[in-house]
Amino acid sequence: MGRMEGKIAVVTGAGSGIGRAVAVMFAREGAKVVCANRNEKDGEETLRQIHEAGGDGLYVKTDVRKKEDIKNLLAAALERYGGVSTLFNCAGVLVHAPFLEHTDDDIAKVFETNFRGYFWTMREFLPELVKHGHSSITNVASISVMKPETNAYMYGAMKAGIDKMTRDLTREFSPQGVRLNVICPGPVQTNLTPQYVRESVEIQQEIIRTTCPVGRLGEPDDIAYAAVWLCSDEADWVTGSTIVIDGGACNMG
Repeated sequence: MGRMEGKIAVVTGAGSGIGRAVAVMFAREGAKVVCANRNEKDGEETLRQIHEAGGDGLYVKTDVRKKEDIKNLLAAALERYGGVSTLFNCAGVLVHAPFLEHTDDDIAKVFETNFRGYFWTMREFLPELVKHGHSSITNVASISVMKPETNAYMYGAMKAGIDKMTRDLTREFSPQGVRLNVICPGPVQTNLTPQYVRESVEIQQEIIRTTCPVGRLGEPDDIAYAAVWLCSDEADWVTGSTIVIDGGACNMG
C-alpha cells in the first residue's frame, strides 16, 4: 500500500517543475490526483506521466487568477472522486528584475498568481476539506521568506504573505480537521529558474559554490519526497509548520 492510499489530491501548477513532480509522486504513492494547470499541453503531459506510473488522475484546465476556474476545479474533483482530502498549491510565476524595473503589470501578475490565487483556492476548497476531515493544505513558498534575495522583490513578498497566512489559518481550521503547512524550496531547477541561469553551467556552478553545501542544485523530486510525507498520515501531528528544503542555502549567509 502506498503512503497516500485513499487520498484525493488536487495539485495546482501541476504542469511542470515541482507541481508535476508532486502530482506524479502522489499518484505513485496511491493518491487519486487532480492536476490543475493553465497550459493544456503541460497539464496533459503530467496526466500522461501519472497514467504511465499506474496512477489514477484527472487534468482540469485552471488559471488560479480566475475565480470561475477555481470553482470548476473543485466541481470536477467532486464529480470524479466525490471529495477532496489534499490541496497542494504550487502555481507560481516569477518576475526577476531590479526593483525600479518592476512594472505595474509585473506586480499584478505576481500578486494575482502567487498570493490571491492561493487565497481564492483555499477559500473555495476549505469547506470541502473540513467536510472530508483528516485533510491537509500545503502551500509552496520559497526560502526568500527567510533569506533576502536580489531582483525577486514582489515574488518574495507574496511568498512571505502566503507563509504568514497559512500559519495563521491553522488556528481556525486545524481544530476542524485540516492541517496547513508551508514548504520553502531553495534553488531548484525548474522553468521558474531565470533563463540566464538555466543556460549557463558557469553560473550554476557559482550558485552551487556559494549557496549549496550539499554540492548540487535541487531537483523537483527533492521537494516531492517531502510533500508526500507532509500530506500523508505520517505527518498527522504536523500543522502550522514551515519546512525548508534548500540544500543548506539558508545557512550560507
